[in-house]
Amino acid sequence: MNKACGPCRPSPACCGDVLVHRVEVEVWPASAEALFADEGYADPLNTQIRFQAAVYNGASGVKWSVYSVTGGPGAGTIDSTGLYLAPVKGMLSSGHTEIVQARSEDDPLRAAYAWVTLTGRGPVAQPDPRIQIFPRHVNLYYDSEHDNSYMDPSNKRQIFRALVYNAGADETRWKVKGSITAGPTLEYVASSYGGTDKIEILAYLNGREDVNDMAYVHVLNYDWPGLP
Repeated sequence: MNKACGPCRPSPACCGDVLVHRVEVEVWPASAEALFADEGYADPLNTQIRFQAAVYNGASGVKWSVYSVTGGPGAGTIDSTGLYLAPVKGMLSSGHTEIVQARSEDDPLRAAYAWVTLTGRGPVAQPDPRIQIFPRHVNLYYDSEHDNSYMDPSNKRQIFRALVYNAGADETRWKVKGSITAGPTLEYVASSYGGTDKIEILAYLNGREDVNDMAYVHVLNYDWPGLP
């Protein structure tokens, strides 16, 4: 002990000691709210937060981390500049809370914290796929027999089109009398002869036969009035 200091101790200024202040860290904003990264119609700016940190009595910066409120890793991420990026919603509930930590690189025991609340419903639910055939019903004539030769060839065939919603048109499959073909359109050609017949034209999505639509073709014979 330096007795020269006498009663002035423990003042370091009297004794020549150096007073060292401990490192302190401050983070702002202290709390913030963000939308989930896959929130429907969300502006990307609302899915990220810029955090800043100040270190007092330290020469270095901070190391950023994200934790859950239970102490494990957080769902979101933060880069070395303090930019927090929200996670996708997944199984997280709206109002999910995470903790952002700024830890001093000079003194790892000194850190500051901020809260992030994640809100939203996640991505917009996609509408169910559906398919629609056009036209839905046509009458055609057999190619031969009776007086069918008087009918124009355009009355003996029909092109059906599948209108596909919320799925790719190339996924369309057609089933006619057990025969399956692919493509956005189907040309049905009446057979050479036969009695009055009703043909089912089924269009469905590949791998999703529950998404379908049905059209009908009535195939007829034509008899010219007065001809034997």
